Amino acid sequence: MDFLSSGFSRVDSSQNPGVFFSCLNTLSSLPYFQDYKEKSFKLLNPKNGSKILEIGCGLGQDASAVSQMVGEQGFVVAADASLKMVQAACKCHAETEYVRFCLADACRLPFRDGVFDGARADRVLQHLSDPGKAIAETVRTIKDKGRLVAYEPDWGTFIINSLSTGQEEICRIMTRLFGATFPCGLIGRRLPGLFREEGLEKILIEGRTFFTEDLNIAIQVFDLVNNAHRAERMGFVSGSQADGWLEGLMNADKQGRFFCSYTGFLVSGQKPG
Repeated sequence: MDFLSSGFSRVDSSQNPGVFFSCLNTLSSLPYFQDYKEKSFKLLNPKNGSKILEIGCGLGQDASAVSQMVGEQGFVVAADASLKMVQAACKCHAETEYVRFCLADACRLPFRDGVFDGARADRVLQHLSDPGKAIAETVRTIKDKGRLVAYEPDWGTFIINSLSTGQEEICRIMTRLFGATFPCGLIGRRLPGLFREEGLEKILIEGRTFFTEDLNIAIQVFDLVNNAHRAERMGFVSGSQADGWLEGLMNADKQGRFFCSYTGFLVSGQKPG
């Protein structure tokens, strides 16, 4: 079974990569994600002629948006470690000028030092076991005074409202399990320190909280059903507890009492000149 928390690092071995494509499209359609992406573009500040690196480009929507800002004198290199993602991005944006999609490991980038004016990573580092190495590699490829912008969730902030007091502990189990199954689920709180370790200056930090009262959206974004069954298989809850928890969420949704949220962090910094 494909899980959103642990599966993005293994898309190419998935029997159903469409699950991940669908998740990315859902996220891109939500105002919260659209708003912080727009802010990240402003922080990156690409200009006509800029050369920009997009780490973990996914389906390429963000790289395509940035390419509209660099003009014909610039370009965007959009890299992803998944061949299936790169192929899908090429297909979705075949007519997009000034973007070159490529297969690349974020921890071993195939680019020379100081070739990009800036770089951006969006919800990528949470899927890496060594995000610090990826940040170091990205900084290496940026020119002096170039900017790095990254957004990452902190899954230690993930909460789900329970319908009754009897389900509070089950909610805690489910949210902790979801966060723990990311290769780096607490990357949000680590981002500023990792930026400083690489010597970046003028660091800006902005916390942004996503929330939804729509259970269907939460199921798509947070993989609630699959996560509940995984908790059962791992022995954290019984089958009746997992089923009861999911039923409780549906009842809460019907009564207008469902709620869940997490906080993500948008961090930017400048390479010294």
